[in-house]
Amino acid sequence: MVATNSMQKALGRPLSSDWVSTSDAANELGICRGHLLRLKADGTFKQGKHFRDIRRTNAMRATYKWNLPALQKILDKGPEVR
Repeated sequence: MVATNSMQKALGRPLSSDWVSTSDAANELGICRGHLLRLKADGTFKQGKHFRDIRRTNAMRATYKWNLPALQKILDKGPEVR
């Protein structure tokens, strides 16, 4: 059985269209790419919930996909409560 978008939303699962590239996530959030990656590095964003590493096994650099609704939700909180 293939889950439809409405079924995925009802189950609280992110849609595949919710996962965007690093540059698209930064643009949508109104921050620079470097700031997005610093927030990841300092532990604000959690792997699996906020981002995925989709690089090939032998790739030298990471390639990320970002869960845009989850990022927006956490950034809506003040820095003191993140």
